[in-house]
Amino acid sequence: MATSINLNIGDVSISIAGNSQIKDWEIAPSYSQFVSAKEPDIRLNLVGSYPIWDLYRSNENSIIKFYDEMPGLSRALSFETHLEEAELFFPDTTDQFIHPFYGPVLELLMINYLAQSRGTMIHSCGVKSGESGILFAGESGSGKSTLTRLLNQAENVEILSDDRTIVRKKDGDYWIYGTPWHGEAEFSSRQSVRLEKIIFIQHGATNSAHLIKGAEPVQNLLTCSFPPYWDCDGMDFTMGFFRDLAAAVPCYEMFFKPDGDIVDFVKSSLTE
Repeated sequence: MATSINLNIGDVSISIAGNSQIKDWEIAPSYSQFVSAKEPDIRLNLVGSYPIWDLYRSNENSIIKFYDEMPGLSRALSFETHLEEAELFFPDTTDQFIHPFYGPVLELLMINYLAQSRGTMIHSCGVKSGESGILFAGESGSGKSTLTRLLNQAENVEILSDDRTIVRKKDGDYWIYGTPWHGEAEFSSRQSVRLEKIIFIQHGATNSAHLIKGAEPVQNLLTCSFPPYWDCDGMDFTMGFFRDLAAAVPCYEMFFKPDGDIVDFVKSSLTE
């Protein structure tokens, strides 16, 4: 049980702490490897009362309400634009399930933080092969979980995430980071690696891949990402980030059959 914790996700440190009215809460298993002692970039305070506002943005403040029609699960996230500190409110009538890991609270906090010229989150399988990173991006149903399970059988391969991967630029290179927000295959890792290739995946009758350039990979990145549509400045940054990312990192479109042959195909065709 815990009353405070520091997490490091995508090289962003989030400190979560409750006040004296908040009961102990358990650290969700998928978050345990992300526990860190790093100085926090964001401080999330758990507050044992609930603001009466609906979802809105006003000047420098934003509030997002969650599960408003579900008694016992309702909560609201409040933060200012600079996002150095946030508050998570719970109803006064709630005497249980005051839990920071339930629902998309931390994920939305990260999306807003990254959009402030810090990076983005891609709907993807992030893979570390040796010292190289490959991002297999795709919408729901494109085969990310299936491909993840197959790639996990290969030697010298580590799965950073099977569903949501953070991408950030560091010292002139793009890096991918695992997150605790896994998909059906339930792979997550706190590891990071320099990004070498981006592969947009789809199911196919045969294994094939071709290089794509120009506007196509930028459009694909937008389709497979979690951009802050509610934030004009954040969207301006995100679109510029995608443009620069697609220009700097080779992008491919790949069709694959869901069998073991795809592992050899990826190694021979896309990791040279």
